[in-house]
Amino acid sequence: MTSSDAADSDFALGKLRTTASHTISIPHLVELLHAVPKDASAEQYREAVVDSNILGRPTHAGRQRSFRHLRELYLLDPARPEFTALRHFWDIDPSSHPLLAGLLAFIRDEVLRASFTAIADLPVGSGVTSADLTAAVAAQFGNEMSESTLGKTGRNTGACWTQTGHLAGRSKKVRTEVEARPAAIAYAAYLGYLAGGRGLGVFDNPWSKILGLAPGRTLEALRDAHTQGLLDLLVAGNVVDVSFPALGGAA
Repeated sequence: MTSSDAADSDFALGKLRTTASHTISIPHLVELLHAVPKDASAEQYREAVVDSNILGRPTHAGRQRSFRHLRELYLLDPARPEFTALRHFWDIDPSSHPLLAGLLAFIRDEVLRASFTAIADLPVGSGVTSADLTAAVAAQFGNEMSESTLGKTGRNTGACWTQTGHLAGRSKKVRTEVEARPAAIAYAAYLGYLAGGRGLGVFDNPWSKILGLAPGRTLEALRDAHTQGLLDLLVAGNVVDVSFPALGGAA
């Protein structure tokens, strides 16, 4: 993909509501990407889940359902730059898997995005209930969802944010601090580039908020990723240039 290709892409925040009925299934994604080679076609991902049943689902319908949910949230298509970049950074730092998956799921699923407002500004150690998350979703979509569906969103999104590391606990969840390592920082920045961000503007978007970067630390975060060879960074006075040679993009 060239720089002009990315600039003209159809990148947009998704309108899916997968998390109204399911979690973002990071453990299943980890298992799938471990089993399927990096250069696999979209069909190979389907074959792995549906035909080979690598996720161990008891019924064929369950296999198809699992594949559909994973495809909705993570694309599983090398023709999509968001997924190609996910696979690139995925193999670099396994400890970043929760945030890498969370970033793409956040972009794809509007219910997950709505639920984040319940925890975005909470101090570490604050309690979080399913009702808190439900209320955040209801504030945006309450007129479009039944009461039972809204109740599920609270439970499901609570489990999602536990998988990403933003919450801890089972029945009683608390806000935790995430550690955004260079791979997750670079991926968030690349997604920002696909969305049209340039320079420090690659972090001026909703999904970069889940990295938990302290105010004023964006340039330092980019430097960390640059030091690891995950992106190129040039700072000249007030001009900041960010590029992604391995992914074919310049910002």
